[in-house]
Amino acid sequence: MRVTTTLKKYIDPMKILKTVIKIIGGILLFSLVILSILGYYLTRNDFSDPPEHYVPIGERVYTTAPAMMINALYDSLNLSGRGIKIGVLDTGFGGLRQRSWTKNMHVAAYANFIDGDTTDFFVQKAGRERDHGAYSCACIGGYLSSGDTIKGLAWNAEYYLAQIDDFDTELRLEEDRMMNAIRWLLSHNVDVITSSCGYTVFDDYDGYTPTMLDGRSSRISQFVDSILQINPNLIFIQSMGNEGDDSWRYSNFPADVREVISVGAIESDSTTRVSSSSIGYKGVDYIKPDVCAYAPPPRRGTSYTAPAIAGLCASLLEYKRMSRIELINLLHTSGLNSSAPNHEIGYGVPQTSRMLLQFN
Repeated sequence: MRVTTTLKKYIDPMKILKTVIKIIGGILLFSLVILSILGYYLTRNDFSDPPEHYVPIGERVYTTAPAMMINALYDSLNLSGRGIKIGVLDTGFGGLRQRSWTKNMHVAAYANFIDGDTTDFFVQKAGRERDHGAYSCACIGGYLSSGDTIKGLAWNAEYYLAQIDDFDTELRLEEDRMMNAIRWLLSHNVDVITSSCGYTVFDDYDGYTPTMLDGRSSRISQFVDSILQINPNLIFIQSMGNEGDDSWRYSNFPADVREVISVGAIESDSTTRVSSSSIGYKGVDYIKPDVCAYAPPPRRGTSYTAPAIAGLCASLLEYKRMSRIELINLLHTSGLNSSAPNHEIGYGVPQTSRMLLQFN
C-alpha cells in the first residue's frame, strides 16, 4: 500500500497530460514558424519569377501573355523588334543582368533620374520594388538564351532605361523626373516609350482629381501630349494603374492623354478586367484603356501589361514603319473587344491574326 500511494503522489495523470499538451503546442508553434519562413521565401521567389505557362506557337514557345496576342503566321515572320529603340520609364532595374529572361537584352544606355547614381543600377537587392523595372523589361523583350522560348515580343530591340520612381515616397517632384527622363529618351531618338509609372495623388500635393483626367489638366499629361504632337511617329505606352479597387478607381496621369496607348490588365479568359486594373474616365469622348493584356500572378498589375503591349508594338514597327495614329488604329481594330469597346477593358486584347489581314 505504501508503494502504491507513493507512485500516485509522483505520477499525476493530469500533470502528464498538461506536459504532453505543452510539448505538442510547442511543436505546432515551431512548425508554424518554419512554414511561415518557407512561405515567405517561396512567395518572394514566385514574385521575382512568377511561374509561367508555356504555349507552343509555330516554331517557338511563348509564355501566356504574348501567346494571347499572336498566332502561327506572326511567329513565321520572325519578328523581334530588331532595329527598334525602346525607352523604359520605371523604378529599380536590379537583377536585370542576372535574370534568365533579361540577361542577354541589349541595353544601350541607362540613367538614374532620382539621385543620378548608377553605381548599383543593375545590382540585385532585396525588396519587390528593386526589380520592378527589370521584370517590366522581361515582359517587353524577355527570352531564354536558346532563342526559342519567348516572354516579351521585342527581344532583339535596343533598350534605354530610365529610373524615375522612388518607391518609398510619392512626391510631385516625380512629374519633373518623368519629364526629364522623356527628354533624355528623345535625345536618343527612341521609337517607343513605355512607362509603368503614373500619378494620381501625391504625398505633398492633392490638387489632382478624377475630373481632371482629360489629357491636358495635369502637368505630366500636358507635357506628354505636347511631346506627342510634335513627334507623330513616337509611340507612348502607359500602364493604366492599379486603382480599380480603390477610391480613385480611374486611370492615372498621363494614361488619360488621347494619343497615349493606355493599357489595362485582363484575366486569362481574355474578357474580364482584373479588379485592381483602373477603369477609364467617362467624362471624355474617347475610350480608355486603349487595350488590355495579361500578366501572370502574383505580378498582375498594369505595370507589366503595358510592357507586353510595348513588345508587340516594337515588333509591328519592325514589320512596317507607321505613324502613331496608324498603330493605335491597328491595335483598336484588332482587339477582341473592338466591336463594343468600353471603359473596363477598352478594345480588348490585340490579335495579330486580325492585324496581318489588314496589312495584306
